[in-house]
Amino acid sequence: MRSFGLTVLLSFAALPAAAQTTPSPESAPSRLGQSATQNWDVCNETSFVLRFSSAFIRSDRLQVAGWTSLQPGACTQLNPPKDSPRFLFAESLPIHRGGIREWKGRFELCATDNDFVSEATDNCQLKNMETRDFFAIDPSESKTTLIEPSDYGPSAEVAGLQRLLQDAGYKITRVDGLSGRRTSRTIASAKSDLELDKTAPNQALISALIPKAEAARNMIGLDICNDGTARLHSAIAIQQDGNWTSRGWWPVEVGDCVKPFDQSLIGTQAHVFALQEATTEAGEPAPDRRLRSEVVTPAPFCIAESRFAALGREKCLEQGYTAVDFRPLPSDVDVHVVRLTDADFVEGGGDGLRR
Repeated sequence: MRSFGLTVLLSFAALPAAAQTTPSPESAPSRLGQSATQNWDVCNETSFVLRFSSAFIRSDRLQVAGWTSLQPGACTQLNPPKDSPRFLFAESLPIHRGGIREWKGRFELCATDNDFVSEATDNCQLKNMETRDFFAIDPSESKTTLIEPSDYGPSAEVAGLQRLLQDAGYKITRVDGLSGRRTSRTIASAKSDLELDKTAPNQALISALIPKAEAARNMIGLDICNDGTARLHSAIAIQQDGNWTSRGWWPVEVGDCVKPFDQSLIGTQAHVFALQEATTEAGEPAPDRRLRSEVVTPAPFCIAESRFAALGREKCLEQGYTAVDFRPLPSDVDVHVVRLTDADFVEGGGDGLRR
């Protein structure tokens, strides 16, 4: 099975080919013959460093386990019981610019951001866990290959190096999987910078570039931090190539930060909006509090109740959106950090605008 990641800022979908013939997690048998196992290779033919979570019969139950990291061009082998139902979810590491890409399907199973084990019958909320949308795998399949629309195939390792070099700040203009002279020169330069031997394999260079790419990403873009006393839901508006796009929502827990935009802010005319969760004195949910605009001339942009990516800023109502006033940010810097406190929010009007 070859699963595609479709690139969108907020969410990236996969195309699960085997979903119709594989039982749902809830209907999976609780016991299978544990003595007979089958080799199952999961391969990464994308240009991203991925991590994946898998679900199959473990200890007589359909269990979910994550995470396993997978470099571009690499495979790893799992050993599920023969004929065990199987499910898979994969996502790119947050070291890459442009947001996290997901390879997913339609089966919700419990997961967390850290290493975890869960069961298909778990109540995710009671277990204080999130959900991920897994896709089903034909139990007879011996190899599952994760790919992008570009379908790099055997060139995925080179494409992954090119992307990581870009993410780390090196001048790579194209991610195409071709080992041209520019790519070769940049690889040699990166090995020298990272004090690697000239003959070091690509896998070693990829491993060394990961922390460098993560550090570079932290030095560019927009960070929104929650210094208040309640959870936030944030949104941004960016102008690129003369076109406006507003996107949301990024939840921000108390004391945490998120990075909704990981490119230079110069020339983007960036704006931000946020809602703060509120409760009554009795502890019941109350309408969200809105971010103050702080400008004389309002800057309205389109938002929606659930996750959204709205093109343009005109005729929001006609397009099924709500228009709200965003707060402008500096657009003459590479990076900016927005720190929001309770005093940045005003009462009323936010009910039903996000979920």
